[in-house]
This record gives sequence, C-alpha cells and structure tokens, in this order.
Amino acid sequence: MTQANPPKAEWRNRQVSLKRQSGLGLIEILVAVLVLGIGILGVASTQLVSLQMNSQSQSRSQAVLLAEDILDRVRANSDNPAAYALGQGNAQGADNGACDTSFVPANATVAANDIAAWENNLACLLPAAQRTVTVAGNTVTVTIDWDQNDQAMNPVVVRTEI
Repeated sequence: MTQANPPKAEWRNRQVSLKRQSGLGLIEILVAVLVLGIGILGVASTQLVSLQMNSQSQSRSQAVLLAEDILDRVRANSDNPAAYALGQGNAQGADNGACDTSFVPANATVAANDIAAWENNLACLLPAAQRTVTVAGNTVTVTIDWDQNDQAMNPVVVRTEI
C-alpha cells in the first residue's frame, strides 16, 4: 500500500534541505560569468596585440617598397648614382616638411626630382621617417627608420649593386 501524502517529518526534512541549498545556483552562475569575463578579456588582449603587429608589418612592408623605389630610380639614372646620396636626416615632404598629397616635382634635375618625390612619399607613408642613402662606387645602401613604437625593431636596410 502506498501513501498518497508523505508524513510531516519527511516534508520538514525536505524544506530544511532546500533552504540550505538556496543561492547555490546563483553562485554557480556568478562563477561562470567570471570565467567567461576572463576569457573575453583574453580574446580582446590577443586581438589588440594582433592589430599592433599588423600595423608594424604594414609599415615595414611600406619601408621595403620605398627603399626599392629609390633604388629603381637610381638604376634608371645609372649615369649619376652619386647624386642620390643623402646623409642621415628626416624625410622632408614637399609641404614645408609635411606630406603633400598633390606633389608635383619641380623642373630640376632627374636626381633632384626623384629625391624630392621619394622623400615626400616617405613623409606621407611612414610616421617620423628618417632616411640615409649612401653610394660607394657601384653599391647603393638605403636605410629607412621610423617611429615604430617598439625600440627593439631595427630599421630597414636595403643594399644593391648598380
């Protein structure tokens, strides 16, 4: 024979057991939210580092392309490579040292126009760019440095024979 209603003592034990457990589910949810929050912070940190590295990589690629650009200009005017020599200094854009997006070379020598256009490109594409172009016989070395926000990064150095 089964009882339809359990005795009162059994009900009291169940009620006491439920009162002891009240709030336990809420603590589990809070712990889960804390773990999720820490995970989201980790993902955000990884994304931030990825964006910084991507920016540095883009600037480094730009510097290599600009170094190759001036070397191609020297090759095109191979009768006068010494005219392309530049001491270490800041890249001077055409707009009083700043980037000039509508730059047109003046009617100067080919080398002077090439250098002016190249330095304007440096000023436009790399923050606080510094350049050096040395010519020793047939060897031309281009060094480009810029504000890389990381002191451990080396400048780009490209050397070729003309």
